[in-house]
Amino acid sequence: MSKNGKESKIFHRVRLRPAHKIVLGFLGVIVLGAFLLCLPVSAKSGKWMSFLDAMFTATSAVSTTGLMVLPDTATYFSVFGQIVLLILIQFGGVGFMCITTLLFMLLGKKITLADRITMKTEFNQDNNRGLVRLGRNIMLVTLAIEGFGFILLLYPFVSANGGIGVWQALFTSVSAFCNAGFDIMGTGNSLGTFVGDITVNLSVSFLILLGGFGFAVLMDILNCKFNPKKLSLHTKVALITSGVLVAVGWVFFFGAEFGNEATMGGMTVGGKLLASLFQSVSPRSTGFATIDQNGMTSASKFMTMFLMFVGASPGSTGGGIRTTTFTVLILITLTGFGEKEDITIGRHKINRQTARKSVSVFSASLLLVLVSTFILLFSERSSGISFENILFECFSAYSTSGLSCGLAAVLSPVGKIVLMLNMFFGRVGMVTIGLMFISASAHDNKIVYPDGNINVG
Repeated sequence: MSKNGKESKIFHRVRLRPAHKIVLGFLGVIVLGAFLLCLPVSAKSGKWMSFLDAMFTATSAVSTTGLMVLPDTATYFSVFGQIVLLILIQFGGVGFMCITTLLFMLLGKKITLADRITMKTEFNQDNNRGLVRLGRNIMLVTLAIEGFGFILLLYPFVSANGGIGVWQALFTSVSAFCNAGFDIMGTGNSLGTFVGDITVNLSVSFLILLGGFGFAVLMDILNCKFNPKKLSLHTKVALITSGVLVAVGWVFFFGAEFGNEATMGGMTVGGKLLASLFQSVSPRSTGFATIDQNGMTSASKFMTMFLMFVGASPGSTGGGIRTTTFTVLILITLTGFGEKEDITIGRHKINRQTARKSVSVFSASLLLVLVSTFILLFSERSSGISFENILFECFSAYSTSGLSCGLAAVLSPVGKIVLMLNMFFGRVGMVTIGLMFISASAHDNKIVYPDGNINVG
């Protein structure tokens, strides 16, 4: 074999697949963000932040989680630091390749086929057609929704906090749509000050839901001109599942927290309904809170963990196993108890690849959360933190929700690293992580093995 032939073979072996590019892209942004956040100019005190804390904060921002090891975002970070956080949140919300595509377009750089294949993987699309246009439209829709949210939040925030309310409205709008949930109020209780404010609650809930639907759903709604009959099956499943989860959570939290003085004490019935609605929407991968998460009943914490684990829809700014995955899992379960071989929804059959992917995502995600909880039970045993709160924090980190019972601020270095990995894997997605290590061989796909019987159930 010639020298050039050997070099070509080696180059082919080390060529990065789309999954590698996405993971390395997010990781590069996190490291750069951590470097900027640990600089003295990023802190109001003018002191250096430890690099581990900076990495945790940057990971939380890029993964659009909102968990913090610092007592308060607004109190600790300077204007420069808060701007860096906002950029990281926006970057994490719309995705690595979407921002890269926008920069390529502005610089007049050609977008190659390899770039389009990577975009297809990140956007969760079936083919390479129209990806550049999709990336541009995603940015336009994102800026339009965030701008509208900014206008809605402007009056209540300025009325409550004066001129700084303009910045708070902008930061909160971006953070809500990107499902980040970073607290910029400076009160230490997220949006607890506005627990009875209808405008703030409904506006932030509106932003959270739109961000959690996914860009594919938003584009489909716009392309169909809001005609329900023309919507794709994916859009219908995502919207219906999201609506059912919000409704169930709303009723559940209202009943479970109605008489809880630690969370809804002193509220009117209308106020409790509003707080229950927000608590049902926020765990879908955002992290904003109007009631004390640590003061909730165990039943409410368990329901919050469930909602966080399901999360938002595919291709959205949120995390979790995704709403469509949850629906497919239910259909698989119902089919398994029946005599039908095909998994159907309405007049459509779910293909086996989708079914296998759903089971894989659920199993890998649950395993990651349980292993992380197990590690934290050892690493944080001296702090006296309850199993319930450790499990809550692990679910929150993986689902990139950001709701917290106050555990993140007192974590050991090992605990911080574990939650960082959970946030990173949750944002990138278990499918992308799996594609990094598993590559199906065309030869293997042609092999047909005999059936093997295993008794289950």
